[in-house]
Amino acid sequence: MGLLNKAVSEVKECCFRFGGVQRMGAHTRPTDTRTTEQLLANIDYFAQRNPEVAQFKHELMQMNPKHLGLVSDICELANRREMLPTNIDIKDARQVGKNIFAKWIEKLPKASKENPEALNFTQEVINQTDSTTSKFFLISAVDLLEHPEVSSHLRATKPFVKDIAEAALDGGYTMDYSKERDFVNTVDAFINPASDTRKIEMLPEVIKTADEASIDKVYIDAIPFIQSRTPIEQIRENLKVFSEVAKGLSKQTDEVNITDFLTRNVNLD
Repeated sequence: MGLLNKAVSEVKECCFRFGGVQRMGAHTRPTDTRTTEQLLANIDYFAQRNPEVAQFKHELMQMNPKHLGLVSDICELANRREMLPTNIDIKDARQVGKNIFAKWIEKLPKASKENPEALNFTQEVINQTDSTTSKFFLISAVDLLEHPEVSSHLRATKPFVKDIAEAALDGGYTMDYSKERDFVNTVDAFINPASDTRKIEMLPEVIKTADEASIDKVYIDAIPFIQSRTPIEQIRENLKVFSEVAKGLSKQTDEVNITDFLTRNVNLD
């Protein structure tokens, strides 16, 4: 009876996020309201069941409390099996090339101190995507923990993770990881050093200007925009006059690529 009570008590102390049937595609998970004590109990729970966690249990429990939720989420994802043909086991080196779970667990404590933006960004991905996409991202992004030089790109891109997920993961379920790959590829393009963080931060203004234009369809190619070599000052000047130009264009066409206008200063009138 004593052992049974202990087991029940252990379960009550833990608090997980991924129980039950999970929605596929892009969606925002509820705000994480777990206490530090609950998250530490989760880590202890997984340490008893995963040698990868047991090896670094002390270092994980000493991490910034802000990142303990991410540790717990990654542990859950690693121990969760999706009832789909495309289930990803990030602990299985035969499937994903190496034990991705072990790599994350090993690198998280150091990254929490030296590269917190990578952890904040990863948490946002998990918060805005389904489990399969989250795992696919973890496979591709483990080396991100060792590159603090892209912190500014991660910080600038984080507000757009939800939009990227909604665009890439829209539609029905596929069995080829094509949508998950599109999501990761788009994220990679945003955080690539070739992208200008100032232009990433300008995107909401560009979108607002496009939405307010008097043309039925205004297309925005985000990646060519943020990776263009057009000086930011010129883009700002082009953006100021787009609304006026759009009035004239509305009489000639019902669709315009605003990226061309802003980055190439194309004479569209």
